[in-house]
Amino acid sequence: MIKEPLPTPVEQRKDKLSEAEEKTFDLLVTEHRAAAIDMNKFAKIPRYAERLERDKASVEKKKATIKRDGTEPTKKARILEAIFAEQIELSDWLGQNVFTIVPAEYDDLFHGVDLALEVPKEEGTEYLALGIDVTSSPIKIRDKLKKIKEHMADGTLTMMEYFHSDNRHDFYDVVRNISQVVIGTEGRTIKELSELWMTAYGLPKLRRRSGGPSLSPEAEQSQRRMIKDAKDKLGRHRVQMLILEEIKIQLSVFRNFATKVNQTEAAKKFSSLIELIDGALQEKGIPDREDVFRNSEDIVFQSLSEAVNDFENL
Repeated sequence: MIKEPLPTPVEQRKDKLSEAEEKTFDLLVTEHRAAAIDMNKFAKIPRYAERLERDKASVEKKKATIKRDGTEPTKKARILEAIFAEQIELSDWLGQNVFTIVPAEYDDLFHGVDLALEVPKEEGTEYLALGIDVTSSPIKIRDKLKKIKEHMADGTLTMMEYFHSDNRHDFYDVVRNISQVVIGTEGRTIKELSELWMTAYGLPKLRRRSGGPSLSPEAEQSQRRMIKDAKDKLGRHRVQMLILEEIKIQLSVFRNFATKVNQTEAAKKFSSLIELIDGALQEKGIPDREDVFRNSEDIVFQSLSEAVNDFENL
């Protein structure tokens, strides 16, 4: 059986953030979580009336247990999740016309869905609802994939019990049989992304809030060039190719496993998602050789690849 690599000293200090990461967390992650599906809006739906308060209490109990056990998602993972969600829509990281839905806390905590995807089609909106579990560590990747495998084996996959989309204002319901994948990258890449995000979006936000002194025309022009350059670098960052590859290698193995255990509908879902990812990869063209090398050296990517290759033994 292939073992996951031991955490590096950097991984052991995985929540020790740089200044840019701290500021990105404060500015972006808070905003990202505020965009999550609001469970309170389901109070007007009769079938949720009896369970809503019970589920909200379960959320608080679960959060307390996670905090007590020290198993909270790292701040780095939350930063990656927030930047990933934003850049999917701003920079087409997963291809054109792909939108993100931030699940309610209940589905995040009890079903492991950090993000869901929505892909509009000409004939209407198709809810691919790919559940994405975001990590910044190679630790427990095998455990995450084992749970996904168990769901596939019994045909349930995962679910969102509090699903709502802004594209369908009257739709408040449970969505079952959601395909799920794990994505991630190592801490130094998240630091790099945070630095770019702060230059591109964070510092302008802070400047607007502070209402500081006006800049000279030359300084204003220089700052605009710096912001544009950072936005371009973030939008084209190699991590999008890494994530696409992570998703594709999982979906391909998942489809084969679903076919093997006679879960035909699950296999069809995986095939549809593979088409989406292949389309995104084709749009982006041939990646830079240096980017391919750096992605291949990513310890989270390596751990995920090893676990996927050993999927039968999980």
